[in-house]
Amino acid sequence: MAFVEPGLYSRGELDRVGNRIRHGIINDQDLAVLDNWRASHLYVLNTFQASLRNRRSRSNVGEQITIAQRLKRRPTIIDKLSREEGMSLSRMHDIAGCRIIFPTLGSLEIFRGGVLSSRASHELLGGGNRYNYIETPKPSGYRGIHDVYKYNVGSAGGIKWNGLRVEIQYRTYIQHAWATAVEISDIVNATRLKFSQANRDISRLFLLCSEILSRYHEDRTGFCTEVDSGDLLEEFRDLESKIHAISRLRSLTSSAFQKFARTSKLFILVNYTVSDKEGHFEAEGFTDNASAVVRYSELEKQLEGKADVVLVGASQQDAVKLAYTNYFSDASEFIAALDTAVEDLA
Repeated sequence: MAFVEPGLYSRGELDRVGNRIRHGIINDQDLAVLDNWRASHLYVLNTFQASLRNRRSRSNVGEQITIAQRLKRRPTIIDKLSREEGMSLSRMHDIAGCRIIFPTLGSLEIFRGGVLSSRASHELLGGGNRYNYIETPKPSGYRGIHDVYKYNVGSAGGIKWNGLRVEIQYRTYIQHAWATAVEISDIVNATRLKFSQANRDISRLFLLCSEILSRYHEDRTGFCTEVDSGDLLEEFRDLESKIHAISRLRSLTSSAFQKFARTSKLFILVNYTVSDKEGHFEAEGFTDNASAVVRYSELEKQLEGKADVVLVGASQQDAVKLAYTNYFSDASEFIAALDTAVEDLA
């Protein structure tokens, strides 16, 4: 299986490319460097996800654990460089990401504990709790854990990729349902709640939703520890009756997922955003990395400004759909979990 190797540019040259992109000075040569840098992360991503799947196969609840992988979209990389002035392209830690979704907090903690105690030589950056947003939820209500590793091997076959970073993201199904509902809401309501750039009312509403889900389904408080459950529900109902953000999510229906050959392990998902095809969904399946990466770059150029394009991977089609629910505009799991919690906490 062929993998893209990092180009013969220094990290300094890479960061200068990122800085030009940050300031809107984008040319074909810089985009080619960016595409190569991103594509080269597929090797370390494949290594980590294979290890995670092997660990899942030994878990008592392995069948209930979903693992998926993705390379960050080019527009998202550019957006992150633009939003975060101090961000360097060479040190962006989430270009490659594995997402693992668990049925319970307990199964998440056991699985992650095994990963942390592994003998692998890859370097965990920032310690085990730097990005632990379960113990310390974000003010937005986001909960989950992000562990960032720097790839490090001594083998001749893998040494070319040493230093590249990969993010392992841990969530429960409940945490994942909330996070994807936020992304869908950003699309529907034309906000940027995911990046803490939404108006006060919708930001507060989703924070309350996170708190309600955490207390009912996971028996723990989130960010709003000072608010009792009665006041929490009353404020939630008042805000929802004012802005109807959850009602808009209820109106969405899941797009039909295109069937692929069972041999496909990588998928390109295309969600159109232009008016004549807005909401139209397409997908392509691939059996090899090289073809997927080439097609990914082609579609990003072809559909720039017309569609969101993302390259993801999973062992089963249903796993792709679950892990990237926002691309299917499906908030049904979030709505069901929220309705149950609101009804029973009342």
